[in-house]
Amino acid sequence: MRDKITAIVVIYNKEIKQSLTCQKLKEIDRHMDILVVDNSELKNNNQEYCYENEIRYLTMHGNQGLSKAYNAAIDHCKESDAIVLFDDDTEVTAEYFDKLYIALEVQQEIDIFAPVIRGQDGVIYSPNEFHFLRNHFISSAKQEVPQDSFNAIASCLCVRMRVFDNYRFNENLFVDQVDQFFFCEQRALGRKFGRIDTEILQNFYQRGAELTPEAGWKRLQLRIVDIYHHAKLMGDIKYHFLALVKCCGLGLQIGRKSKSVGVITRATFLSLKLFLRGTD
Repeated sequence: MRDKITAIVVIYNKEIKQSLTCQKLKEIDRHMDILVVDNSELKNNNQEYCYENEIRYLTMHGNQGLSKAYNAAIDHCKESDAIVLFDDDTEVTAEYFDKLYIALEVQQEIDIFAPVIRGQDGVIYSPNEFHFLRNHFISSAKQEVPQDSFNAIASCLCVRMRVFDNYRFNENLFVDQVDQFFFCEQRALGRKFGRIDTEILQNFYQRGAELTPEAGWKRLQLRIVDIYHHAKLMGDIKYHFLALVKCCGLGLQIGRKSKSVGVITRATFLSLKLFLRGTD
């Protein structure tokens, strides 16, 4: 019997009918178990749309962050064998699910599966080797990633439900470091990781052709706070220093991309503020 998979799609300030992920999932299998977790702050008709299209729906009553959204979804998927995490604009393919079902059946020892995620710039961003300052990206889709440093982004990540028997995502993290710390904890717990032999194309906000200062800072601010939370959770003072370097570097990167000195200044100020607070 084939494993029961629930596709979890976290929606943020978007109508479900505008979600590329939901469109693709329904095209792939109109009977697929889909759970939409709505993190929207804007009024919408997503609940009615889900009812009309036989999609399960869960509202978070505003943007509660990814960790809380994932944990709420997990509690609604107890009858599933595995869950797959999605954002709302992923061009997921039928091949992904074909190979995932085979992997789940054949590789029973694997707890967590990740496909190859390639960005709009052609770089493979997931899976990768974890390093707090900067992850090491693989150069080809066939390159192996060691188990003791295996890391991946949350989009298209498949996790067997047995992982959540005594585990939930850390709700101190809001968005950008949720998957990073998840893998830190899973490696420490001795989980087994596997790769699905298929590629998914993903558009990343900081890699786009254009980025406004407002949009760049809005996301960067959340990321900086998450990085410092992650550093604190790692339990070693050295990570606070690495967080300072990383966040200032990100501020410079996004500032250049958005052509804004203000972004660089604000990122540096916030990074120093959080660094000093964390080392008190």
